[in-house]
Amino acid sequence: TRYAGGVLLISVVTLLFTYVLQRIQQWLPLNPQGLGNVGQHLAFNTAASFTTNTNWQSYTPETTMSYLTQMIGLATHNFWSAAMGIAVAIAFVRGFARHSVKTLGSFWVDFTRANLYVLLPLAVVGALLLVSQGAIQNFDSYTKATTVEGVAQTIPQGPLASQEAIKMIGTNGGGFFNANSAHPYENPTPFSNFLQMLYIFIIPAGLTYTFGKMVKDTRQGWAIFAAMSVLFFAGVVVTYHYEQAGNPNLT
Repeated sequence: TRYAGGVLLISVVTLLFTYVLQRIQQWLPLNPQGLGNVGQHLAFNTAASFTTNTNWQSYTPETTMSYLTQMIGLATHNFWSAAMGIAVAIAFVRGFARHSVKTLGSFWVDFTRANLYVLLPLAVVGALLLVSQGAIQNFDSYTKATTVEGVAQTIPQGPLASQEAIKMIGTNGGGFFNANSAHPYENPTPFSNFLQMLYIFIIPAGLTYTFGKMVKDTRQGWAIFAAMSVLFFAGVVVTYHYEQAGNPNLT
């Protein structure tokens, strides 16, 4: 019950923090476009979804959220909610591994370790790799451009790569731009696309080995990994032909 209490407590605190941040963003720094405050219903919807790792994105980020809100509110939630998921998974494994012990450990210790030793190092390296491929990371105002047809165009900017990395590593949704990883700034090259798919797999796949190590039988961990792999490749077999064929309406 204490472990569950820790999960609920940090969920409530971080939810309220992100809600308030959205509601006052127009008076805070790092808002070069002068975006207004987020409405109360949308702000609560967004805060609740990011807290629960659902990351339901019912808004257009580049016209709704300031840089500060994206970084301090949403990107940090991508860390917090993923760390909570890892912590609960570890507690679940301890329930199998600790046959004669009635405790599950400290949620706060697990939460801190997940952030500092797993998510943060992966996200730093992951963000730098994305920047190397052309993902943007800046605090510039949006760029005004004129197309070859003479039409005015606004090109969004912002600290994207840092949020994109943890979005994928923490298996979160809610990208920096409305198109998410279909946006060329979020996913500029085939290699960045490969990296982002790899990021999604790293922690879930790694936790299967962690399970085997914690229960002192790595074969069980590999069995779970094998089951996950079978499900994944079955999905690939079913969908690959149709994904490669494209939309027939466009032909």
